[in-house]
Amino acid sequence: MKQLTIGLYLEQPIHYFRMKRHLVERLRNMFPEVTFIWCRSEASFKRTLPRFDVVLSNRFKDEWFPLAKRLRHMFSPAAGRDVMGANPPPHIQTYYCTFHGEFIAETILGLMLGINRGILQSYKHQLANELWPWRPLCEPGAIRLLRGSHAVIIGFGHIGEWIARLLKPFDIRITGVRRNPPAKRPSYFTEGDSIVPVTQLDKVLPTADHVILALPNDTGTDNLLGARQFKKMARHTVIYNIGRGNCIDEATLAKALRTRAIAGACLDVFIQEPLRKGHPLAQNLPGLIRLPHASAFADEYMERFTDEIVPLIAAFSKTQT
Repeated sequence: MKQLTIGLYLEQPIHYFRMKRHLVERLRNMFPEVTFIWCRSEASFKRTLPRFDVVLSNRFKDEWFPLAKRLRHMFSPAAGRDVMGANPPPHIQTYYCTFHGEFIAETILGLMLGINRGILQSYKHQLANELWPWRPLCEPGAIRLLRGSHAVIIGFGHIGEWIARLLKPFDIRITGVRRNPPAKRPSYFTEGDSIVPVTQLDKVLPTADHVILALPNDTGTDNLLGARQFKKMARHTVIYNIGRGNCIDEATLAKALRTRAIAGACLDVFIQEPLRKGHPLAQNLPGLIRLPHASAFADEYMERFTDEIVPLIAAFSKTQT
């Protein structure tokens, strides 16, 4: 039986996304019959690439595929298919992970509570050295209950469902939006919850308190939210984008915030990253909260990645001949 060889190239400037020594040892202890080669540099990865049957990597270059004669499977810890940066040939199967929803859902819930309960606004005034900012918090609509509100989640896949599950204990009404709604409702749905096709998006927006985007940047998502959609939203609506920046018309969103046509926008992603000065959303706009593509940051990131790939490695190990 030919021994399975797996290459690990998971080096990133952001420490959450780097492989950890104890996780490599965990894999080696679980699968003594598999050879794991942990590459700490691009040079070492390219040098040993011809030996790999499987690659665990968060980035890859198309010009490396001719070197990978044995490669049949690639695993990326990312959820987005644009992160790895390569287009594998048909004989190589690529897997993208699904564990991110847990982290991202907590980010969304934190933002929603922070906005609705006046926490973020109070902190903003604290940074301005205001000791008792009660007047801004007493303005009509400044503080609202999260319980009983309506969240429209556009992109009701793994991440969208995680967000919905975390919101349901707050008795939030959920409307999921996706290309092809499933025949069966999720078990945690209650009366009033629904999943609708994207063709009904404009119909559900007028009653949305929260519009949450969890979309990839593939075909059909460009500028999904633009001037027409913003006009349909209530003035107290807040937008949250943790998918990809292409799905929002950014200049039009900036205008909607500036004119207070909507209450706010919490943006973790942008069309061009990192965000630079001169961008319409780089200004200090009313109700705008920016994150640096950080909604999935967590110390447990690589732990969850390892948990997800263990059964797949077990399956490959059994079938290797």
